Amino acid sequence: MRFTRSTASSPRAALLRVLGFAAALLVLPAQLVHSPAPAQAVPQPAESTAPAYVSPDDLGDGAKPPKPTGTSWLVGDLDSGELHVAKNVEKRHAPASTIKLLTALALVDEFDDKKKKVTAEFEDMEVDGTKVGLMQTNKYSIDLLFHAMLMSSANDAANALGRAAGGQDKAVDLMNEKAAELGMSNTQAKNTSGLDAKGQYTTAEDLMKLAWAVCEDDYLMKVIGTETYQFPGGTNPETKEKFKGYEIQNHTKIAGQVDGGLGLKNGFTRAAKGSYVAVAERDGHRVVATMLGIDNNSRQAAVDLLEWDFAQTDPKSLQTVPVGVQATAEAVPTATGSSSDAGGADSDASGAAESKVTDESEPSMAAQTLGAALDNPLALGLLAGGVVLFVLTVVLWARLRARMQGRR
Repeated sequence: MRFTRSTASSPRAALLRVLGFAAALLVLPAQLVHSPAPAQAVPQPAESTAPAYVSPDDLGDGAKPPKPTGTSWLVGDLDSGELHVAKNVEKRHAPASTIKLLTALALVDEFDDKKKKVTAEFEDMEVDGTKVGLMQTNKYSIDLLFHAMLMSSANDAANALGRAAGGQDKAVDLMNEKAAELGMSNTQAKNTSGLDAKGQYTTAEDLMKLAWAVCEDDYLMKVIGTETYQFPGGTNPETKEKFKGYEIQNHTKIAGQVDGGLGLKNGFTRAAKGSYVAVAERDGHRVVATMLGIDNNSRQAAVDLLEWDFAQTDPKSLQTVPVGVQATAEAVPTATGSSSDAGGADSDASGAAESKVTDESEPSMAAQTLGAALDNPLALGLLAGGVVLFVLTVVLWARLRARMQGRR
């Protein structure tokens, strides 16, 4: 019997195996080098590790402005729209409960009679986050719901107001229509409460426009300026047990606690971090501070910004935000820089680009892989070497196959 060497045992076949193995060895490390590590592989700093905001020792005339720790902020003249400190004012960010100012402004004219009663439902009670304590089947006035929403940041009250205005979808539509009316081109509402929701965002600049409009509404400013309010008692619908009323407080702590403080709104969620809109008036001069994505001490930072601004006799105007009538006439503010920063606070270089980001899907895995390789010379070299060896292996295999077929 005649035996012939099999292709599998030929030197060329062995070489092919070696080349293929080498190519795999080069491609695999390249993938490992440039592939994003799993989230759990790289510990992320805890929220508490963010540098704590500390009030400056000097907030007087000519002093450097406060530097809140977070995403974006501004302080300036509410009536002229001139900003005196600004960082990433066009950068979109989750609003948290500051969106309730838009809820209030959009819905306030939907209710001619603020004494009208609304029956609370279970869906109001089951809303997440801060609640004032609405009890289903009990009736509450529209006025009470506005106080609870704006003073205590009550999500159950915000939900009840949305229902009373025709349902959550209609309420959100009204909010977005109001935002467009005010020239808030970088704001999108998804709910009445400000709870985190995909596609819900605003900017420090848009919050300034919103603050101006809210301050023009006498009813809302009366509610926002209330420090304490008596929440009524009621009856438990299951046990029929009656419960007593209790006092609610103003969580923003601007009205009555800051010289000339008019108030407005604070907010916080884990994802959005701290947000704030604070307005004060002294000698007929109104100053506004708005902040988004603040790591800590958001109220103190807002108050310090107000105090610093009032103390400046001739503050430099960095940018003018169109407020009031100007806001609807001019969609894009005239500015010397959308991420200006007086006093040395570091601007986020990506702020302008990120402010235009929507909820589009992320780049494909192939695009991410190529981009990561291009950013990493070692990964690029390994990947290129693997590709060369792979091509060489294919060529040798083809030649070997052709030669074997020629022997048959």
